[in-house]
Amino acid sequence: MKTRTDLGKKIRKYRERLNLKQADLAGKMGFNSSEIISQIERGVREIKAWELVELTRHLQIGVSEIIGDREPETGAVVLWRKSPETEKELKEAEFLKRYRQYALLEEMSGLRAGRTLPQKKVDPGTLNFQTADRIAMEIRKDLNLGDRPAGDLERVLQNDFGVKIWYLEMSEGSAASTYRPEGPAILMNAKEAPWRRNYNFAHELFHLITWKSLLPETIFKTPGLWDNLEKVANAFASALLIPAEPVTVEFERYLEGGKISYSDLIGIARDFGVSTEALLFRLLNLKKVTKASVDKMFQDPKFRNTDRSTMSACWWQPPAIPERFVRLGFIAYQKGRLSRAKLSEMLDTSLIDLPEVLQEYGLTDQEGFDAEMRAA
Repeated sequence: MKTRTDLGKKIRKYRERLNLKQADLAGKMGFNSSEIISQIERGVREIKAWELVELTRHLQIGVSEIIGDREPETGAVVLWRKSPETEKELKEAEFLKRYRQYALLEEMSGLRAGRTLPQKKVDPGTLNFQTADRIAMEIRKDLNLGDRPAGDLERVLQNDFGVKIWYLEMSEGSAASTYRPEGPAILMNAKEAPWRRNYNFAHELFHLITWKSLLPETIFKTPGLWDNLEKVANAFASALLIPAEPVTVEFERYLEGGKISYSDLIGIARDFGVSTEALLFRLLNLKKVTKASVDKMFQDPKFRNTDRSTMSACWWQPPAIPERFVRLGFIAYQKGRLSRAKLSEMLDTSLIDLPEVLQEYGLTDQEGFDAEMRAA
């Protein structure tokens, strides 16, 4: 049984892991003064049950972690495409917390992905754009993504290869990824445009499939390697999402007298699930357009206005909690391996509102629900 002092020391360790000041945590808790946090961490003030629950929520851990013997986790590497300037550690902690929950639900539900994400062996010293093109072709075939990979990429990564995908609404920062013993994971900024998220998925996929060749623990020790790696990951994303042959066929189909309209270019971009800028740079790389013509388009307000006018029709907002995560939790609950209270906690809802939340995902919480069937 932990004493107040032991509990306080544990709280301080988790707070410092997130790079939070006592005042920061006090503000999140709704306390009038940081002195309350100081008293809790010194063990001179008894912590109420509801306060402990709230503290663990803001520290991105479970109650069992703070009252148990487990020490704060260290050494988990998260690679950011663009990291947030504030509360980076907090976002990483939330991402890793959801990662652990995901892995637990896979185990409890008995539903792990049937396939392992391929690993591509690469040499850091010879990593270039040609490498990116080659690996993109291989991965498109390995994952059976077809001619329009953007439309299926997220679904395939989640359902076929068990990539743990989580969305967070962030005012700054972009995508991130990690690869741990329980499998790969991607963090996505829910506020970004759908076509930007598609590009980020492809970018992070490159890191995941080269994780064992380009160990994150070592890449930052080589000057210039990370910058080059990010450029190659961008090239991979373009080659994967905008395959050379299919996009060339579409581009040439709309050519009339050696010209193509703004609206047709924008339509092709939407068809491939990428931004018009990404499409133009890919066409430039494939020598289908000139740099002068691309620069002229970017400077033309008519192009910008036309492009912007098509965006709302393609915009979609990801659910607050991924469908696969909810489904795994529901199956674990129906199998009696996860309590109703724990399921509610994982889905960020109350016991009263749980049925309504499940219904939003097409799941029914009712007595006597038969989660299994017998084979003939």
